[in-house]
Amino acid sequence: FKIFVLLQCCEKMMATKRQIFSAARVRGLTRMALGSHKHARVEPGIYKLIVDEAIRQGITILEAGQDHGINKMADALSGYRDEPRLTVLNRIGYRISNISAKPPAGAIVVEAAKTPSEPSQVIHALSGAAVEELLQNSPLLDLKEENVSVIPMIHNPEEHGEDTLSRLTDAFCALEEAVCRGDIPSFGVVSNGLSLPPEHPLHLDWRSTVLRAACDAAKETYAKKSSLSIVQLPANILERRGIQVARDLKSYLNTNFKKLIHLPETLEVYIMRPLTCYPDQGTGDGDGFQLIDFPIPTEPGVTEWTHEMKRKPPVYEATMKKALSHFDATELLDAKQVRKLSEEEEQTIEGAKILLEMIQNLDRGLETSVTFSQHERELISTVAPLLEGAFAEIDEQSLEILQDFFASHGLAARYQIAKRTRSSIQGGEGVIPCKIPIDVKMQDFAIAQLLKEKSISKIVVGATKPEHVRDTMKIFKKKLK
Repeated sequence: FKIFVLLQCCEKMMATKRQIFSAARVRGLTRMALGSHKHARVEPGIYKLIVDEAIRQGITILEAGQDHGINKMADALSGYRDEPRLTVLNRIGYRISNISAKPPAGAIVVEAAKTPSEPSQVIHALSGAAVEELLQNSPLLDLKEENVSVIPMIHNPEEHGEDTLSRLTDAFCALEEAVCRGDIPSFGVVSNGLSLPPEHPLHLDWRSTVLRAACDAAKETYAKKSSLSIVQLPANILERRGIQVARDLKSYLNTNFKKLIHLPETLEVYIMRPLTCYPDQGTGDGDGFQLIDFPIPTEPGVTEWTHEMKRKPPVYEATMKKALSHFDATELLDAKQVRKLSEEEEQTIEGAKILLEMIQNLDRGLETSVTFSQHERELISTVAPLLEGAFAEIDEQSLEILQDFFASHGLAARYQIAKRTRSSIQGGEGVIPCKIPIDVKMQDFAIAQLLKEKSISKIVVGATKPEHVRDTMKIFKKKLK
């Protein structure tokens, strides 16, 4: 009998462990949210494929980018009536406006029109009236029959400086009224300023500004509790201030929940930019660098990751050698020693010289490119005008050689940038040292560190292709195992 009881106890314990593991597995898989910051680089048709893949992977939190991003998300989710229920984060704040249009209440200009021929400007509207207007016009709130909830997110309220608290409170009052009407389930704040140090001019204090505005709005609208449910801020293995903010915020709520009756019942912390870092712990200017290793084809049918490679892709060395040989104009230069060249031949030599110099400059540029955005910008500003102008009618063979070179040059740039990024985060000016094992991809390590933080509810990751969603989800699953 004792053995029978012992076996029953063991079976119950194993069943409990299986339930705990199953719950942890579901939680682990759903801690990824789909971000919106890359939506402008994605065509609407591809965007829907990305959203569909996210849903297929079990992601239930989807972030809609402002302006056209909201329309893309509404189109992608039109007709969705399946399970599970999805939550869409709808950012509110920035918008593009014509300088002749009357600005909404509580609006400030954050980026003036560049020229009279381009009268568009970027404004940031933060007020109850602005919130009401945006809620009325958001196509996401028209998804009445779809199994979708929409949570408005006040974006970067710190843009309003000394007026931030009063205007944020006014905006929260409008959102509380929308919750009372049943238009939305709750609301949130997404802010870069939450992760900035107090001395920074765009610092946003979560306690004296965000929570205070939330509690004041709840009082003014006679709500028992604030409907603020999400605080979203940047953090990664280099910009660690956001992680500490998440810990402090959670600790404060747990300690003061019974003392301050209007505090939200539940408040989740979402982390954005887990793989994109800026110098000086997020306070520096310029392009952010990405904590990403890339898959590079090194031989036919063989792909290696940049952290596994010891040198530039062989295909780059081969195509560059071929391009340098093709454009060296050796035959014409030899002919010039014995005869007078025609005007067309002289132009060919001059053109080859320009292309040769361009190829050599691009090769040298691999040693200085820090981010892929910087690399692309340099190509657009220097190479594109050259090819569209002087070489608009280049022969097919030369064009094919150039195309092969540019394709392989992009692979070499990814290799060099990944290597330089891994080296720089080991420690340097404006960077807290972070040791990443040589056999681990940077993105795997960066997300794994965030997943260790219990104060973080969701990690928001962007994607420009459906396979990016699958690849990122593999990191979450790998960490869970």
